[in-house]
Amino acid sequence: MDPTLIALASAGGTAVVSAMATDGWNTFRSGVVSLWRRFRPDSAVELERELETSRAALLATPDTEAEQVRQALRSAWEGRMLTLFLDDPVAAAEFEALLSKQAGSDSSRANVTFHAEARDHGRVYQTGANQFISER
Repeated sequence: MDPTLIALASAGGTAVVSAMATDGWNTFRSGVVSLWRRFRPDSAVELERELETSRAALLATPDTEAEQVRQALRSAWEGRMLTLFLDDPVAAAEFEALLSKQAGSDSSRANVTFHAEARDHGRVYQTGANQFISER
């Protein structure tokens, strides 16, 4: 199995679930549904219904269970994506373009402002992305 398709499907599952709780959900959902209509027209209506059901379930989940639900949804959507990409690699390329477009318009990363004060021997670590700290 092509590791590139597996990685793209994994990124796709994560992107779908991550977008569910953002302002960009409708745009991203439309892109995914359009992709399905092009490559799997017989199941596009069902997919659209499943996207909305998944989103409703995620938004209704209590915070204490949210990570478990997100992980289950990511796995489910990863599987759907992988099946589509294995059937038609052109769909994988188009989805990759959709992900790039989504990343470029991701407003959740814009306008990040930090303010911190450290006193005495205090430390402040701030980031707008991943942060790895290794102190010995």
